[in-house]
Amino acid sequence: MEQTDFDILVSDAGRKLVERHIDGDPARLAFTLRMPAVTQQIRMLRKCRSKLPSYYTARCIVPPVAYEQASSEAVAAARTEGLLDGLAPDERRLAVDLTCGLGVDSLALSRAFERVTAVEIDPLRTQVAQWNFRLLGAENVGVVNAAAEDFLAAWPAGRMIDLVYVDPSRKKADGKRVYSPGESSPDILKLLPPLRKIARRVVVKLSPLFDVAEAYRVFGEDTCVEVISLDGECKEVLAKIGFGAGGGKTPYLRVTAIRRGRVLRYDFSRRACECDGAPAADLGEARFLLVPDVAFYKARAVNAYVSEYLADAPGALRLSGEYLFSDELPEEFAGKTYRITFRHPYQPKEIGRLLRSRGIRRVNVHRRNFPFTSEQIGRALGVELGGSTDIFCTVADGRPTVFFVGRID
Repeated sequence: MEQTDFDILVSDAGRKLVERHIDGDPARLAFTLRMPAVTQQIRMLRKCRSKLPSYYTARCIVPPVAYEQASSEAVAAARTEGLLDGLAPDERRLAVDLTCGLGVDSLALSRAFERVTAVEIDPLRTQVAQWNFRLLGAENVGVVNAAAEDFLAAWPAGRMIDLVYVDPSRKKADGKRVYSPGESSPDILKLLPPLRKIARRVVVKLSPLFDVAEAYRVFGEDTCVEVISLDGECKEVLAKIGFGAGGGKTPYLRVTAIRRGRVLRYDFSRRACECDGAPAADLGEARFLLVPDVAFYKARAVNAYVSEYLADAPGALRLSGEYLFSDELPEEFAGKTYRITFRHPYQPKEIGRLLRSRGIRRVNVHRRNFPFTSEQIGRALGVELGGSTDIFCTVADGRPTVFFVGRID
């Protein structure tokens, strides 16, 4: 987005055009309106309907790059609500978002803190954020155009910030992705020393691919780590510094699974996370296969979830090959559930013949603790990956096994 695009979109004429054609076909509008800024804005607002509903309703300005980098409102709200567990009411006066961007995280913080300062390095994005916050009614958010490093260097000595949130860019100028906090922009490792002096608590959003164990090594063993997923997709790993892991209400590890609009939180102590894995169980004639939410796998907390939250579940629940098997469905389960229709030892030629006899040419292959990749399995079975048929491949009762299933939820 250029400055001229912003000027068009904030003008009365530009806003009226967006409103008039918001439900139109952007591809067709491109020929009729011949105003790229307006047609692109309509296209972006329509994308916002599910990810950023408040931005859609308020008809905010949504630059494409900022949209791609932004958190969803659902994740930002769940993250902020979870932070309040470790904050007393008198510690919710001032929050600083060092990487404002589109402002979704600042908006979520504004609903929990008296005041929020949003820091944005790009001058045009600063204008966009200021405009959007006015449309959104976020009167307690102030936007500062500055680099994070310069903002911290100019912060008055002795004045404490209740919470600093930072979601650094993980892309270099050439477009390549980076995953180390020291390679991000801003450099989190360089920011931490000054942050610890002026902020009571710091929250760093890391890549969904960032290793949880590495987070403790980089940020300290007293760090609280949270993994957040949205409808089965891991969205972020958070390092929460200064919350005092294990003290009060703040857990050593938290898994937050947002499923169909419902926020489910599971807290684990360090002891629970370090417990040995359960031995592979005899499956017997298990009727159901259960797959815990991806956040548990990311947090390496599947065993802890089973022992801490499913210990009393009916149906002789047992863990094998990183999947759960049961004779009955638990009442509360954070994950996907399947009914086992058939199981077969991993004998590719026989399974391939079985699939062909049923006219199945495409298969969704799910695998854990299995000696072959999904691509290798597909080739061995003579099928392509995809379609509506699910099979699960794992080691069960000591040997590689394929489970044919039907989806329940």
